[in-house]
Amino acid sequence: MSVLYNNEELQEALKEWQHILKLDAWDIRAKICRADEMALEGAQGENNWVLESRKSVIHIIDPLDYPRNTMFAQDMEQTLVHELLHLHFAPFEPDGEGLASCMMEQTIELLAGILVGQHRTNKID
Repeated sequence: MSVLYNNEELQEALKEWQHILKLDAWDIRAKICRADEMALEGAQGENNWVLESRKSVIHIIDPLDYPRNTMFAQDMEQTLVHELLHLHFAPFEPDGEGLASCMMEQTIELLAGILVGQHRTNKID
């Protein structure tokens, strides 16, 4: 199952997941964006944060720009959770795109998948 949101539904999901992930102290904004509005080419989502002030802006790619030739359907909920998890790892985020960065992304993606799967089976609130 995959989830697509409009901007209103994204705001509701943000509030819910922010609470589940214990990120209530953060000021987090989320927006569905067209690909040309996003800084990262080819990304499903991106998160720009300021750790010291606990502020974050999350962009989720608009379904209109999601690649049609992929084997995996777009899942905005998993992308949102992935981007939110980055806030817990922010103090440890490696610079650059080396092995450490790749491993961090894989770990966050794994955790996002587990959490979303558990939430969808009503095992976490």
